[in-house]
Amino acid sequence: MSLPTQKTDTRRTLARRLYPRSFSVQSKLIIAFVLLTLVAIGTVAWIGYVSARESLRASAESQLMGLQRSKAALVQNILKSARNEVLSLSSSPGATNAARELLAAYRQLDREPFTPEMEAEVRRFYEEEFEPELRERSAIEPPNDSLLPTTKTGWYLHYHYLVKGPKPYGLENTNRSSTDKSAYAQAMAKWLPLIEGSIQRLGQEGVILVDPETLEVFFSLKQSSIVGTNLINGPYAASQLSELARSLRNSQNVDDYRVADFETYYPAFGRPKAFVGTPVFDGPRMNAIMMLRLSIEPISNALSGNRQWEADGLGKTGEVYLLGPDQTMRTDSRFLIEDRNAFLAGLRRSRLTSRTVDTIEKLNTTILAVPVRQEAAALALKGLTGVTELNDYRGVPSLMAYGPVDLDSLRWGVIAKMDQSEAMAPLSAYAKRVVVWGVGIALLATLMALLLAKALTRPINELVRAAKQVSLGELDVRVELLATDEYRDLGDAFNEMVISLRTNRAELDHQVLENERLLVSLLPASGAAQMRDGNAQARQSFADVTVAYINLVGFESLPPDLGEDDSMGLLSDIVAACDEAAEQQGVEKVRTIGSSYLAVSGLSVERPDHTARMVEFAREVVRIVRRFNAERGVHLVAEIGINAGPVIGGLVGRRKFIYDLWGDTVKLARGIESDGKTSIRVTRPVYERVRDLVKFGAETSAEVRGMGSVELFSILNEATV
Repeated sequence: MSLPTQKTDTRRTLARRLYPRSFSVQSKLIIAFVLLTLVAIGTVAWIGYVSARESLRASAESQLMGLQRSKAALVQNILKSARNEVLSLSSSPGATNAARELLAAYRQLDREPFTPEMEAEVRRFYEEEFEPELRERSAIEPPNDSLLPTTKTGWYLHYHYLVKGPKPYGLENTNRSSTDKSAYAQAMAKWLPLIEGSIQRLGQEGVILVDPETLEVFFSLKQSSIVGTNLINGPYAASQLSELARSLRNSQNVDDYRVADFETYYPAFGRPKAFVGTPVFDGPRMNAIMMLRLSIEPISNALSGNRQWEADGLGKTGEVYLLGPDQTMRTDSRFLIEDRNAFLAGLRRSRLTSRTVDTIEKLNTTILAVPVRQEAAALALKGLTGVTELNDYRGVPSLMAYGPVDLDSLRWGVIAKMDQSEAMAPLSAYAKRVVVWGVGIALLATLMALLLAKALTRPINELVRAAKQVSLGELDVRVELLATDEYRDLGDAFNEMVISLRTNRAELDHQVLENERLLVSLLPASGAAQMRDGNAQARQSFADVTVAYINLVGFESLPPDLGEDDSMGLLSDIVAACDEAAEQQGVEKVRTIGSSYLAVSGLSVERPDHTARMVEFAREVVRIVRRFNAERGVHLVAEIGINAGPVIGGLVGRRKFIYDLWGDTVKLARGIESDGKTSIRVTRPVYERVRDLVKFGAETSAEVRGMGSVELFSILNEATV
């Protein structure tokens, strides 16, 4: 490609970038009409959309806030009702008498016989039944023997009420024994039905009684491994239940009431449990601490509307749940209840750890398991109320209303939320309707504009079609317009232009072909590519090539009868032969100056064996020189230096170009000399690469101009090893 053609293409490319193709007149008419219609539709639609969005969001926030407040009030009333019922139970004569007799009987159990065989049975129960089930259900791995009782009384009760009690353990069986014949068993038979009836009327899950002096659990309504343990130094000393008992043991108030928040409860195989505690007085003296296991069911039913979320105004994704002070849930998630598998699958794709999801799956509850690390949760636990937009615990964008619920020293947060996609679903439906109607009106406007513009733009379309054919190289196109106005003049001008283009293209193709032949003959492929791309001043770095510098010596001493023309002819023939050898070996000629010849391998085309190719080319040059010496009766010498390494290449000159190489690699190859004999001398990098292919003489050291002392190796003969 010639330089003028290259510049023309560059200008065309720049023009296309700066001035993109204009729309046709017909398109402009259509677009103007449609845009006017769309602007009108869009303006009205946007005003309606913004108004609807604000109204819908305000309505959703108001609904969620109302639900949050009403649900928080329900929870507050449930907790207060539970407190009143528990206080009423603890102050009843039946509870007082039951606690007195059960505690007295419990304190006599240390006199009952307990054999090593009974202890072994208790250990077997823990090792083979209780601890494996605890690990299976909750993934808790308690230390060896850490849950065993620490008193003789505890061992006794575990044997008779766990080992010999109702099977299997863990089904919330009433705490009975068929083997205990002690006074404690008689007291249990007397008071157990009364206590069980009272607890059922209160709607709670169970109750335990604790000795206020020793903090030993001397009674449990349900079969439990906590019976007989000491809450000070026993296996549950670090629990919130223990803290609750410690806080009440010195109480002097018959109406004292404390709550132990949910925690992992080992006797229930790790399921979260909460307790409410109050003292039981016998006159002025406290004879027991009553701890009721708080049932979460009344609270869960109140928050979920008895699991009728949609009827409660929460749609398909709304729910109301409790949060504890540790910002974990205190009620089960709606999504766990409705579709457990889908809920767990969604959590595994969220930011929750796999360990957390595994715990939820094993315990089948979100209580204490799902963290709710959100601003809304933190604000609710600080006693604030409000509405915000956040990602919920599943990572789904949601609208949330938050607020606290307080009972004495306990504060929970109540969150009412709904997925934003559902809350704003009517807005999406409105947007879809607007889009549908807008598209329909736009299509109608387009059709009307098309009919109007088609008649005006038909001649232009014909010219455009012909111009596209010309752009694809079809220069035999001719347009025939029936119009008699300016369109006819435009068509005639177009036809004359096509004729001119056809003539100019033939001349240009001929010139380009000639220029390409000239470039390839004068420059290496990389230099020719620079010229085609218009990068004549660019310099290229080549990390590894092989360079040969050939100096033909002896033209000064040619026979006198050989004139200047014959001498130039001889040089031209030798160079032509070298060019042919270079082409055969994949070597590129860089340039010739006088009787010197610079060649390179691995420049324009990456060749892993470029050094071996160059060595073979150099040996062929030696053969060429010897052949010409024999045929022409001359005595020319070929001094060849070969080196390998990095070079810099580029075009030299502005109007008249040559391609040249620079760098120490070229400098060293050019500086290698011989003692007036035909030779091929290589540097150590070349030697290391081809020493298994070619025989070399002994290593020599020579002074190279500008490079100092250099290690050189001479190729001995033409034989290949």
